[in-house]
Amino acid sequence: MIDIFKLHGKALTLLRVSNDWKQVEVAKALDVTAAHISQCEKSKRKLSEIQTKKFIELIGTSEGIC
Repeated sequence: MIDIFKLHGKALTLLRVSNDWKQVEVAKALDVTAAHISQCEKSKRKLSEIQTKKFIELIGTSEGIC
């Protein structure tokens, strides 16, 4: 099972793109900048636990699936 609290890099990108979300939309929903999301997708930063939970809720994926 993937640790959802370390969701970053390609996994974040794949989940975002497969749910038709733009980086700007995700950033706005998580109250961060699009640059922050970009850095997370490049594995230079990670979403916090709270941001990760919010992202999962945003895309409608249950934690059990990850």
